[in-house]
Amino acid sequence: MVGELFAAACLDPDVLARLGGPIGEAARGAAASLAAEPARKQRATRAAWAAIARMPVPAGIRGVDPSWIEAGLAGLPATARTALASAAVDLPGVWLARWACSELVPLPADDAQRPPRSVADLVRLPGPDLAAWLDDVGADQLAFALAAAGDPAVTQAAPAVGEILLVARDRIRLAPRRGALGPVRAAIARCKVTLGDAALATIAARAIASHVDPWAARQLAIRLPHALGKVVLGELRAHAHSAHDQAPTWAALGA
Repeated sequence: MVGELFAAACLDPDVLARLGGPIGEAARGAAASLAAEPARKQRATRAAWAAIARMPVPAGIRGVDPSWIEAGLAGLPATARTALASAAVDLPGVWLARWACSELVPLPADDAQRPPRSVADLVRLPGPDLAAWLDDVGADQLAFALAAAGDPAVTQAAPAVGEILLVARDRIRLAPRRGALGPVRAAIARCKVTLGDAALATIAARAIASHVDPWAARQLAIRLPHALGKVVLGELRAHAHSAHDQAPTWAALGA
């Protein structure tokens, strides 16, 4: 939808050609699709796309965790909540509703199942399934890193991490995870965290960062509770340019 909005607003293909990343690709694809339509239909399509830009609530946010909405409303006047709930049509109401949703991006339908076979599947996981998947990936990495010091190291860490670590220890010995979790040194570096509620998700975000583009990173974050999503987004951004050959393969991640 963001690509369609750019295509509706910009008539110059040279400008669209300068847009980078997934948004640029989407904008150019929408512009090409628009150009293939008859002139009369082009005007109607462009008007429909432009109308979406004036909606008080962005399209495609059904799968956003409600805590992101609450965080967006924090510090805004009480009328912002009313504007958001009532799909305001007056300009101040639209502005307030859009401000509250300023960190949100459109999401695809949350109709994917675990395990995700690609990043495209990953961003379609419902929030609870995504959180559980991240914990599993983090547990795999932690078990892999600890196993370098011997199996007793994994057993000793289990009380602090939970049964999930022992389950991970057993499954990383088998294909397709065996030999596909990245170099041990890289896993050890990823696992330098303070153990807590977000520890496994933090490790997982570092592990998958090189597979995830900035748009998908934001989509993943807003499916999670706000506090956890902020942590995951920060790690995805911080490790986005890590070497791809240091990361686990998608065959291991999607197992």
